[in-house]
Amino acid sequence: MKKTIGFITLGCRLNIFESDGLASSMQKEGFEVVSPSLKPEIIVINTCTVTNKADSKNRNIIRKAIRDNPSSQVWVTGCYAQTDKEAIQSIPGVKGVIGNDEKASLPYKILENYGNNNSKEPGIFDRFAYSNVLPNNHTRAYLKVQDGCNRKCSYCKIPSARGGGVSRNFEDVLAQIKFLQENGIAEIILTGVNLGWYRDNQKKFHQLLEAILNCLTYSRLRLSSIEPTDVDISLANSMQHPRFCNYLHVPLQSGSNKILKKMHRNYRIESYVKRISIIKKCNPNVFLGTDVITGFPGETKEDFKETLYVLKSLEIAKIHAFPFSPRLGTEAATLKNTVSPEEKKERINILQKLSLNQSYVYGLKQIGKNFESVLENNGVCTTDNFLKVKVNAESRTDLKVGQFLNVKISDIHKTDKEVFFSGTI
Repeated sequence: MKKTIGFITLGCRLNIFESDGLASSMQKEGFEVVSPSLKPEIIVINTCTVTNKADSKNRNIIRKAIRDNPSSQVWVTGCYAQTDKEAIQSIPGVKGVIGNDEKASLPYKILENYGNNNSKEPGIFDRFAYSNVLPNNHTRAYLKVQDGCNRKCSYCKIPSARGGGVSRNFEDVLAQIKFLQENGIAEIILTGVNLGWYRDNQKKFHQLLEAILNCLTYSRLRLSSIEPTDVDISLANSMQHPRFCNYLHVPLQSGSNKILKKMHRNYRIESYVKRISIIKKCNPNVFLGTDVITGFPGETKEDFKETLYVLKSLEIAKIHAFPFSPRLGTEAATLKNTVSPEEKKERINILQKLSLNQSYVYGLKQIGKNFESVLENNGVCTTDNFLKVKVNAESRTDLKVGQFLNVKISDIHKTDKEVFFSGTI
């Protein structure tokens, strides 16, 4: 019987891609990838450390995995494993802790523990040592082209978790794009801590983007997220390509220049608005998403109102709202926390309601339109502008999860927490 391994992945799309890569490596070594609920011999937990809440969730999931699977080896990797290795090692039952700088070598470590590793020697792995990676238990493929960050945002722990900025080899990226397309992957999502910082010799991100789009005849391309300073006319022009998804996620964090300065963000609100306006002028129907941190030290009610004004005026369709939480070792952790927990909660609720309302307003404009969509599980399709549409697919035996469908949106539905759609194929 094959040895079994299961993955629990927390956090960002980089972690999803890397878990897919680790799963692929273990499959090549004869392991069967199964659900952690099936009590596999090995469980790998790929952690996140973006907030204090994420750290707490990591610890709870690690302990639960050990408690529910007493006969399994539990290995922990990811950002929390990089920044708080000793805290994880102190949890009884953890077999091994591997940080991000060694994550790609995790299969070697596991095989070494089995005493049957005959492949690579330790130390020759890097952050891009994942090749020919197909999605594992999801339809769309992630592709990491950049990792790490040299920016010093005052609230952020990611540079210590992911290290300095590095980029994947230009030709290797194109080879992976071609591999995914040849394997029938409908959508490829480029991921990185900071995509716009991509550099390989003289090649920059806009040149990589152009080269990728020139390769695509079947698969479509989506960017996971891009910083405001990398949004320009070049990107707007690239988004006119028929294989580029009609979607852009650009973190705002705050609509107050005072708060942005304290955050050490390298743009002003006037620049953010101008850059987003360039995109909207070229593509009025683009789906825009963003991140906002509220309750940052010194954020007044007036600062928060400025944030709401920017979000409303730009008609941002999806707002990921986070309450500020001080991260040990960051500059912001030394600042006086001037916003009460109750006020943070109230502001989060306001942002979530605004996001819901603006998603609904955007969605109303899509009724009656046709979209190229990827069929997911449970008869739900994802459009190129990232709408989730329930279609009449379950009774169709001729349809395959992961394929493209032409979907016409017929109706929109709104609950207290989400907006979703129904449509026909």
